[in-house]
Amino acid sequence: MSDEAAAPAPSNPFASLGASGATGFAAGGFNFGAPVAPAFGAAPKPADEEGGDDDGGDAAPEEECQAEFKPVVQLEEVETKSGEEDEDALVELKCKLYRFDGDNNEWKERGLGLIKLLQHKANKKVRLLMRQEKTLKIRANHIVMPGTKLQEHSGSDKAWVWSTVDFSEGEQRIELFAVRFGSVEKAQEFKKKFEEAMDINAPLLGDVAALPKADETAGGAAADKAAEELAKEVEGKATTKDE
Repeated sequence: MSDEAAAPAPSNPFASLGASGATGFAAGGFNFGAPVAPAFGAAPKPADEEGGDDDGGDAAPEEECQAEFKPVVQLEEVETKSGEEDEDALVELKCKLYRFDGDNNEWKERGLGLIKLLQHKANKKVRLLMRQEKTLKIRANHIVMPGTKLQEHSGSDKAWVWSTVDFSEGEQRIELFAVRFGSVEKAQEFKKKFEEAMDINAPLLGDVAALPKADETAGGAAADKAAEELAKEVEGKATTKDE
C-alpha cells in the first residue's frame, strides 16, 4: 500500500516580495513617509505648498511709527549782536596793539587783531575799536577826540603812540596806546583816517574843554601832556611783554 501523494502546499503570492533581488516595493526603494525627489525638469513647488500646514505662514509687515516727539523746552534763536550794526567802518587794518604799564614802566601787548574807525549812522560820531582776533575781546574802545596827537613810536614809521580816555574795560580810563602795522603804507593810511575822524568829531562834540579831563577821570592821573612826556622818556628803553 502506498501512501497518498502529499497535496502541494498552497502558494503565498506575497512571499516573493521579501526575497532578495525582488522587484517589489522594497526593491524599488519605495518607503512610506520618505520625501520623494521631484522628477527631473519638473517645475518647483510654490513656497506655500512646501511649507505644508506650518502655522508660521507669511508674517504681516511691521507698521512704521508715525508718532512725533517734540522737545519739552522750545529754544528760540537768539541773534547775537556785536554793537557795530549801526556803524560804518571808515577803515579796518590788521595791527598789534600795546598799552603802557606805568606801574612797571614797560609796554605790554594787548593783542593782535583788527583796528577800526567806526562812524555811527545816526549821530555821525567816530570811535576807535580794536578787537583781539579769535576771541574778539575788545582791547581798545574810545571816541576819537579832536586834538589827539599821533606820535611815531621810537622813530618807527610803522607804529603810532597816542593818549586817550578808553572804555574797553567797561569804565573810562586814561591809557597810552601804541599800535604797530605790517607796512608803512598801512600806518600812513591809519594816520590819515584818524585825522579825518578828528575833523568829523570836532563840530559834533562841541566844546572839547567841557569833556572830562584826564586828571578828573583818572583820579590824578597824568594829562595828555604828561603822557606825551612819559612816552618820550620810555619809548627808547621800553620792553614788550605779553599782557
